[in-house]
Amino acid sequence: MKKTFSAVLAAAMSITALTSAPSLFTAEAADSKSGIVIFGDSIGAGGLRSGSVAHNFGEICGDYLGCKVSNYAVSGYDAADLVQSVENLTDTQKKAVADSEVVVISVGGNDIMHALSRSLLEYAAKKESQKFLNEGYTKADIPEKPSLTDLMEMLNIKEKGGLMDYMNNGGYNAKLEVTNEIGSAFSAIYDDGGTFDEQTIPNLKKAVADIKAINPDTRILVTNIYQPLQLQPSYVEKTYGKQSNYATFISVLRGRCETLMNEYDTKLNAIDGIEVVDVKSQFTSQEKEVSTSAPGNASYFVDIQTGSLKTGDVHPNQKGHIAYAAAILEKIGRLRNDSGLLSQTFNGLSDKDSYPAIALATYKKVAGEATPAFTLGDVTNDGKINAVDASNVLAEYARTSSGDGKGEFSDAQRKAADIDSNGKIDSLDASRILAYYAYTSTAKETPKSITEFIKTL
Repeated sequence: MKKTFSAVLAAAMSITALTSAPSLFTAEAADSKSGIVIFGDSIGAGGLRSGSVAHNFGEICGDYLGCKVSNYAVSGYDAADLVQSVENLTDTQKKAVADSEVVVISVGGNDIMHALSRSLLEYAAKKESQKFLNEGYTKADIPEKPSLTDLMEMLNIKEKGGLMDYMNNGGYNAKLEVTNEIGSAFSAIYDDGGTFDEQTIPNLKKAVADIKAINPDTRILVTNIYQPLQLQPSYVEKTYGKQSNYATFISVLRGRCETLMNEYDTKLNAIDGIEVVDVKSQFTSQEKEVSTSAPGNASYFVDIQTGSLKTGDVHPNQKGHIAYAAAILEKIGRLRNDSGLLSQTFNGLSDKDSYPAIALATYKKVAGEATPAFTLGDVTNDGKINAVDASNVLAEYARTSSGDGKGEFSDAQRKAADIDSNGKIDSLDASRILAYYAYTSTAKETPKSITEFIKTL
């Protein structure tokens, strides 16, 4: 037994076992129409307030379907930028669209943010007797298309003379005025003749028509817009106080956002030639209507609850991109039992037990009932892939290579250990785990998943 184990250990450490091994995944023979093309904004690009998610929804969908993904999304793009992006495609990009089976578009959020931010800042600039704009800013400083960052930097919400101070000292009439002005800013976006009708929807229709001109047969999936201000009551009370004007301000914002996103849904679903992917309901993940006491669960999918709206991130985090991918894959409809990037990323979440119910049901439907409760390489199921896992694989290999050939691993452990998916647990599996451990220990950026890493060997 000792000799056998020593031989196994020596084999596992052989560098040639790593360099000569074939790639794990071989793409299926591509149909004439088989790829995915992504257009849109920072959500499509996988952007965060700072950096990017490890695995964006396009990457996850491509892994699940075994197809090429061409991602042309750019952070900051609105619907007008989308039109320019499609009209100015290179020959290579046009070929990707022509060869695609599915085009996914994520757009509209920046249209809303630009219009809303400008309206609020212009209202603040008009209040010359107050200090609704932070020191050093005037109406002349308001950009044509202000971002959320611009809004948070320029608008005086909490400091002396700002919105909260005005509401606190001005009584009912001041609160009513601020509430009405916020309502006007929101409604100017979705009312007849507003931003949606004049800009967003016409530009989206133009982009869809241009894509169809390149590839009449491609399916165009457009994601709707989730509502990010679904802050949990316990968080609001802890951060701002239950009865504070700030809590009231956030409640008003949340309610207006809800109406805005619902109106966008209505207009989006009226566009011919597209299929709407309902991400909003996935993020909200509750049957009842949103309210102050039941605001929805988007705060799980975006890192908005950070202590201040100024520091919160409205972009989908990794959990959000899993939900996006699951919703898109459900819409595409080619479902199967998955043990790839979708389920691996989900199983790698530290708080997956809190995954909201409706989104979880969609994930389970897409990942399949046979989705293994394991992460590839994590034999000990401790959330880490390291030398301990490799050692356990070697020990199991030794057990199954001698005596009665019986091992001790559970079914989940065997699946986690079978790195090359050949139905056997051997020294090559252990060596690949060790290689991945070495890689993650020295990686300067967010490391790839073990599935993606093995493809490079």
